[in-house]
Order: sequence, then structure tokens, then C-alpha cells
Amino acid sequence: MEERDWQIIKTLYEQKNITKTARVLYMSQPTLTARIKQIEESLGTKLLYRGNKGITFTETGEYTVKFAEHILGEMQELRETITNMQEDVAGTLRIAAPSILARYFLPKLLGRFQDMYPKTKFDVQIAQSSDVISLASSLGIHFGFVRNDFDWREDERVLLTTNHVCAVAAQPFKLEDLPHMVRVDYDTDQYYQNLLDGWWHETFEDSPIIGTRVSNLDLCKEMVFNGLGYGILPSILIEEYPQLYSIPLVHKNGSKLERKTWLIYKKELLDLRLPKVFLEFVIDSDFDSFQRNH
Repeated sequence: MEERDWQIIKTLYEQKNITKTARVLYMSQPTLTARIKQIEESLGTKLLYRGNKGITFTETGEYTVKFAEHILGEMQELRETITNMQEDVAGTLRIAAPSILARYFLPKLLGRFQDMYPKTKFDVQIAQSSDVISLASSLGIHFGFVRNDFDWREDERVLLTTNHVCAVAAQPFKLEDLPHMVRVDYDTDQYYQNLLDGWWHETFEDSPIIGTRVSNLDLCKEMVFNGLGYGILPSILIEEYPQLYSIPLVHKNGSKLERKTWLIYKKELLDLRLPKVFLEFVIDSDFDSFQRNH
């Protein structure tokens, strides 16, 4: 069997759907179906069953998935080791970050790094901070960007920047007005949601009035900009909209509500040349200079 076959098995298990798997692997559905049949014939076993709700793996299929993940991991390690033995800084850097960081910081950051090391490539995943933590813990990525103070080893993280959190609206307002104003709310990770809820409950007795709920921060910002209500947003999102009115959120002790941005990694990956050089690059750079509206 070829490496591509192991990738097919792994992706099938992740997607649980033939059509989605074909799309992810840039294959036609008939080609994928035929290849699955060939793989099963090669292994002499039935790996999966197709049903109305997707696909289900057999017992031997489940075992084969684990073997496929092992093989693909070994292949990735082999490639990285060979790359590390060469003189040039080259290879693929695997990174995960929340969407706001990926949109506002990563394009310029990775662009500057590639200008310095043209033979590098990037595999960037968008994920909430809690999922980035999981990927970094399992060595599924070289580096993760997170926006929370998770319990991560001090010697395996770098503080990149600190932003404050603001109440934002299209019209002038005061903080004490918020319980009587309509709010545009958005889906976010549990850590940040707890942070916002904690501040609200220590500041106001009434619950917020949710007028609109959206899927992400960017959409919330656009709704606020168009007058659909106020939003609670990180400062980096509103710097490009000076016409909006914003007030930093403050705890009762006078401290501002903040979100820190960290770069996290595992020390063992620094034995590879590319991750080591990238870490040095980030540490030596002013992270705020990578913000897209600078």
C-alpha cells in the first residue's frame, strides 16, 4: 500500500463521509470508492460500511485507522528529520491559531518569515484556543497561537501581546447603559465566554439583552458597525474603525479586562532546525508590527 492509501483511511475516519473525504483529498467520488475497494482487497478485510448517515468502521477498520495514523506520523517525522539534516532552512511549518489571529497577524508574520527563508512552506489550521492546546500537546503542530492563560509550561510559551476588551457601539454610550441596550453576541471558546460572563455578573445585576447572535467576532463587529447593537470585542478588532465608540471593560479592582496572546510549543520539536529558527524569529520580532492595519 502507498502513503496515499493510509491518508485515505485516516481522512475517511475523520470525515465519516465518502463525499466529504473525496472533496478533502481532491479526488472524484468514483475514484475514491474504487480505491477503498482495492485497499480492502489488499488487506483481505472489510474496513467500513456505508449507510444513510455516513460510514461506520468495522473492528478491523478501527485497528487499521490507528495503524494508518502511526504510519503517517512516522513518515512526517522522517521528512522533518531529513529536512533538518540539510543545510538550508526548509520544510513545512505546521501552525494552528484562532481565526482572529490568523486573519489579523499571521499573513504578515509568515510573509516576513518566508522572505527570509524562501524554502519554507506553511500548513495553517484555524481552531479555537482549546483545540490549539490539544494539537500542540499531541505534537500535531509545531506551534500554536492561543489567546487565553491556559495551564501551559512557562518555558514552552512566549507572551506575544496583550489586548484589552471593550464595549463597542455605533453611538455614544456609558457602561452603565449596557443592561438596557441590545447586544450583538457571538460564539466563542468557553474560556473567553467565562471571562465575559464573570465581568458582567460582577458589574451588573440584570442579564444582558441579546438582540442578535452571530457565529464569530468579525461578523459581530460588522453588525455593531451597522447599528444593530453593542458588542464586547477585543481592541485589535476595532482599531480600524475609529468612528465606533468604545469603552474598555474594567474590573471592580480597577484592572482592565485583558486577553493575552501566547505562542506555545513543545521543547522536543526545537531539535528540528525549522521550528527552532521560527521561534527565534518570533522572539526577536515585535508581534504587534504584524497586525494587518499597521
